[in-house]
Amino acid sequence: IQPDHIGDILIAADGIHSRARKIFYPDEGLPKYSGLFMWRGVSHGNTYRTGATMAVIGHLTQRFIAYPITKPDASGNAVINWIAILAVDEMPKREDWNRQGQITDFIGPFEDWQYNWLNIPDLCRSAGAIYEFPMVDRDPLPNWSTGRITLLGDAAHPMYPVGSNGASQAILDAKAICDVLGDNRDPVEALRAYEEKRLMATAEVVHSNRKLGPEIVMQMAEERAPNGFRDIEDIIPRAELEKIAARYKQTAGFDPKQLNAGN
Repeated sequence: IQPDHIGDILIAADGIHSRARKIFYPDEGLPKYSGLFMWRGVSHGNTYRTGATMAVIGHLTQRFIAYPITKPDASGNAVINWIAILAVDEMPKREDWNRQGQITDFIGPFEDWQYNWLNIPDLCRSAGAIYEFPMVDRDPLPNWSTGRITLLGDAAHPMYPVGSNGASQAILDAKAICDVLGDNRDPVEALRAYEEKRLMATAEVVHSNRKLGPEIVMQMAEERAPNGFRDIEDIIPRAELEKIAARYKQTAGFDPKQLNAGN
């Protein structure tokens, strides 16, 4: 920070390779690799189901996620964001959101994933660019705040992108820090209150995402019915599905009552 930059607090929201985090935890080392590699792209294609449906297909070691990020046009076409995930024993390269990947690196196992409502290989091949990124996170920290400096978002709690929690947990962080700053005129006390409110909550999400979070139901289906099924409730009863979803909503802070109460 240059001498002419003066403020009451510093909030470091500088991502998984946070410089501020490294200053306070110089021996932490590199992010931890999950054994899964992701390829991401954006394609123009026909929407499916409701036109705003998010598709999550597969199981632990091979998954595909797709969802529209624009409204369908008159022809039913939209811009669709997609992520292909495969198990890769050894991480070929360190994480870099800007590194382009090749479709030949992952498309093989997805070639026969062609459904009457979504053709996955065609969707991938129509992307203007493909980017690759290993699924990585870091262990939860004992503290985020030091004096008038604190961490937020991926700088504080990088986690696997399960349930879109990378973004949503940063939003909850931001709300929490606004709340405590509004309630406390002492910046050091405010940052301490922010940490008390969010540190353990996000640590639970990090650990839950390592176990697939709500997407664990996909692995359960793969294990219980490897040859397929007609009705999901034949292999995972609705009560069990609802229990898994409710537990994750509570862990991630998405429970409506919890959100409306400001907790």
